Amino acid sequence: MSLPVSLEQLTVGALARFHGTDLDPEACHQLRSLGLTTECQLRLCKKGEPCIVQVRSTRIGISQEVARRIMVVPLTSGV
Repeated sequence: MSLPVSLEQLTVGALARFHGTDLDPEACHQLRSLGLTTECQLRLCKKGEPCIVQVRSTRIGISQEVARRIMVVPLTSGV
């Protein structure tokens, strides 16, 4: 199994599982409400500002600073 890496370290198109974050509780709550939970898989669609990830059929824009603080476990060779 791969070790967790920052979301911004993935390559575009990589599939990963959400692992966690060191954001404040309110930001964590907002991410959960968007579907970013420990059970979810996501795909990195775009790097930069904003970072765009796809969770299920929804694409979510995340600031680059927040993307640095989201940890994921790569499911494909995308680091």
